[in-house]
Amino acid sequence: MNISKNLKHSPKIIYFITAFFLLLALGGCAAKKSTFYWGEYENLLYGMYIEPGSADSTTQISTLLNDIQKAEAQDIPVAPGIHAHLGYMYALEGNVAQSKSEFMTEKTLFPESAILIDGMMNRLEGTK
Repeated sequence: MNISKNLKHSPKIIYFITAFFLLLALGGCAAKKSTFYWGEYENLLYGMYIEPGSADSTTQISTLLNDIQKAEAQDIPVAPGIHAHLGYMYALEGNVAQSKSEFMTEKTLFPESAILIDGMMNRLEGTK
């Protein structure tokens, strides 16, 4: 009977199918591309709140500008919040014009941030 022959080879088939799906799953994980470029942004935020003073505004500005350049070079959009954080750092430095520019960039890239950005812009206007 052919059924007994098929049963003899079934462990090989099961191993083959299992190996195939395992390789497929691993390949899918390795090929995942990030939606946004995060760079050092998360580390800056972490350091800012956990270790206050670990990165002054000048260092953060430099790091964020570098991250933005890397994102552009790789043609990956920057993560939400990067331009807003950069605007905040410029405000701390007293560079109001550049701060407004970064806030507007954040609002343009992420329209859902409009309420937050408008509030930040209003506070910035009040500091003049």
